[in-house]
Amino acid sequence: MRPRRDDLTNSPEPSARAPSLSGDDEERDGENDDEVGAERDTDAEPAAGASALLRRARDVLVSAGEPLPATALAAAVFGVASGPLATAGGPWAAMLDRLLTPSPLFTRDPAGQWGLTAWDLAHRNLLDVEFVVVDVETTGLAPGRHRLIEVAAVIISGGAPGASFRKFVNPDRRIPQFITKFTGITDSMVARAAHAGTVLPKLRAFIGERPIIGHNVGFDLSFLNVEADRCGMGTAFPDEGIDTIALARRFVTGLRRASLDRVALALHLPIHTRHRALPDAVLTAQVFALLLARAREEGCETLEDLWRAVERGAPQRLSQSEPRPSGKMYLNPAWRKEFPTSPGVYLMRDASGEVIYVGKAKRLRDRLSSYYSQPLGYTRKMDGLLQSVVEIETRELGSELEALLVESQLIKALQPRYNVQLKNHERYPFIKVDLASEWPRFYATREVSADGARYFGPFRSGRIVEVTLELIHKVLPLRTCTRNLPPDAPASEPCLRYHVKRCPGPCRGGLTTSASAEYHQAVLDACAFLGGERTDLIDRLKREMFEAAARQDYERAARLRDALRDADQVLLGQRLITGAVEANNLLIAYPSSEAGAVELYLVRHGRLAGQMRTPQSIEHVEAAARGLALRAAALGAPPLCVGREEVDQINIVARWISHHSEDSERSFFSLPPALDQPDEIAAFAARVATTVCAPTPDVAEEGEADDEGDDFAEREPAPDADW
Repeated sequence: MRPRRDDLTNSPEPSARAPSLSGDDEERDGENDDEVGAERDTDAEPAAGASALLRRARDVLVSAGEPLPATALAAAVFGVASGPLATAGGPWAAMLDRLLTPSPLFTRDPAGQWGLTAWDLAHRNLLDVEFVVVDVETTGLAPGRHRLIEVAAVIISGGAPGASFRKFVNPDRRIPQFITKFTGITDSMVARAAHAGTVLPKLRAFIGERPIIGHNVGFDLSFLNVEADRCGMGTAFPDEGIDTIALARRFVTGLRRASLDRVALALHLPIHTRHRALPDAVLTAQVFALLLARAREEGCETLEDLWRAVERGAPQRLSQSEPRPSGKMYLNPAWRKEFPTSPGVYLMRDASGEVIYVGKAKRLRDRLSSYYSQPLGYTRKMDGLLQSVVEIETRELGSELEALLVESQLIKALQPRYNVQLKNHERYPFIKVDLASEWPRFYATREVSADGARYFGPFRSGRIVEVTLELIHKVLPLRTCTRNLPPDAPASEPCLRYHVKRCPGPCRGGLTTSASAEYHQAVLDACAFLGGERTDLIDRLKREMFEAAARQDYERAARLRDALRDADQVLLGQRLITGAVEANNLLIAYPSSEAGAVELYLVRHGRLAGQMRTPQSIEHVEAAARGLALRAAALGAPPLCVGREEVDQINIVARWISHHSEDSERSFFSLPPALDQPDEIAAFAARVATTVCAPTPDVAEEGEADDEGDDFAEREPAPDADW
C-alpha cells in the first residue's frame, strides 16, 4: 500500500466518533471544576503512558509507510525482541490489540495487519469527507506561557456548514487589557467558565476523526496541544492541519498577504464580527468552502490530492517531524512528582548553585509543570533559562498573598539575572510639585531631597507617571512649561494651552488675584487626587463628559472619555502608594494551605505588618486577631515618606486586595479607629472570629447548568454566516 498522510487523523486517544452536534459557550460548566493537570499525576500516569505508546505506534507506521503485522508493531511499540512472546497469539500482541482497538487512529485489515485510518480517509472523495474548522482565542502569542480563553469549531460536510461548538475557557489568570480590547473577552466572561481540562475533551470528541482546518492552523493546534498536555491528555490534537493560508496562496491569484480579512475580501465574503473564536471559525469555514471548490475545479478529487496541491507535491514517505524544542528536553522528569500542590515560591539554580530565577505560584505543581511544555526561547529575556536549570527549590507558603510578598523579597535580595521585574526599586520615579513657587507645576523626578517640595509616589514605572501627569493636565488648568515667569523674566506669548483654556497663562504677566487663587486651588485639587485624599476628580470628569455630549460637543466628550480610561488605569491598575497607605489598614483572614487552618494578615499603613497561622476555631482566631490588633496599635502613625524599597510590598498588597475585593464580607476587616481602647479591640476580635468560623452556606451557584447532556445541543449555523 502506498504511504498516506497520518496527520489527517486527529488523535491518538481512544474516543468514539462524535455526532454532528453543537455546543454553546453561554452555558457554564461550573466554576468549581477540578483543575486537571499535573496535580493529578497519580491518576493521569496510565493515560499518559497509553498516550505515549499510541504516539509511538503512529510514528512507527508513518515511518514504515505501509501496514505492519501485529508481531512487528508490538515489538517496536513495547521495545521487545521478536520471539515467542511477540507472536500473533502472545501477550505483547494481545496488549497491542487492547491498546489500538479503541483508538480511531488505527485500523486492522482482514489479514490482521495494523495501519492508519487516515490512509483510507485520504482516498475518499472530497465531497464525502467531513472537515472541521477550529479557532482559538488566547491571552497571548506564546503556547505554554499564555493560555486559552475561548475555543470554537465548525463542521463542514459536502462543502456546506454543519454544527458548531463554542466554549469559553477559564485561564486561571487575568486577561491582559490589550487582549480584552482586541477580542472583547473580559475577565467576567471567563470567570465562571470551565477549565481547559473540562473543555478540551469535549472539543476533541466534537472534532472526532475529521481533518482539521484553520487559518494559521499551526498556532491553534500548538495552543491546543500544550493545554492538552498540561491537562494530562497527551498529544490529543494533531501537529498539523490544512491551512487556509496555504490554500489561498495556491488558489487565489494576486494575493500579496494572506490574512483572513484579505482572503475573505478577495473571495467577496462579507466580514462581520472578528477576533472571536466562533465568528472567525465561521469565516474560515466560508473561505475553505470556496477554496475547496476551486481545488476541485483544478482536479483535486481526494483528500490526498488536496494535500499534494497545497504542498506542491506530497512526499512519498512521511518522515517523523522534529518536535519543537521545549523544556522537557532539559528539565528532570522526576522533579514533577515532587512538586507540591500548595502555594509558594520556587528558585531555579544553575550548575554553580546560583539562583537565576525566582517565581511564585498559587499551585506550585501546576506552574512548574508548565515549564516542561514551554517552547524554548519564547521570549528573548528568558532565552537560555531552562537550558541552565539544574535544580529547582520550592518553598511552600500559607497563601497566594504570602507567595507574592516572599517572591518580591527574594528577587530584591538575590537579584536573579532572569528576573527583570521587582529589581529596580531604587530607581522608582516620583511626581514633584514645589508649593512655595508662585505658579507651581507638576513634573516627574527620580531624586528626592529635603527642599520643601511635595513628592508623590514612588510609582512602579515611568509610564504610570506619564499617564498620571497627562490626566492631571487634561482636567486641571495647570502650566506645563519650564520657562521663567514674570516678574523674574519679561512677559512672553502664551502657548497653546492658554488658547484652549487649559492654563491661565502666567507667562503673560499681570494676572489678577482671583486668577492666582483659582490656579492654587487647582494645584490643591491635584495634590488631593495624587495623595489619595479625594477621588472627586473622576466624578468631575464624568460630569463634564455628559455635559459635553448633551450639547453635542462630541469631540470634547471623546477626549474626556479617554481621560476617564487613563484615570481607571491610574487608580485601579496601579494604586497610588500614598492612597494605599491611608486606606489599607485591615486584618485579612484567608484559608490556609494547611487543612483546618486560617491565615491572618495585618496590613497597617499599606504594609504587611504581621502574619499568623491559626486553627479555624473561634477561640484561636479571636486570640490571634486580638494580638494582631494590639500590634497595629503599637505601630502608631504612618511614616511621613514611603521608601523606595517598600513600593513593591505596598503595591502587591493593594492590588491583591483589589483583586479579591468580592470576598470582603468574610475576609477583609477594617481595623477599628480607636486602637487604644481595649473594648474596641475585644469587640473587633470577636467579630472577626465569629465571621471567619461561621459555616459556609451550601447554596448552588445561580445559573449553573447541569453538565450532563448539554455539551452538544443542536443549533443552526451562526446567523451572520452567508454561505
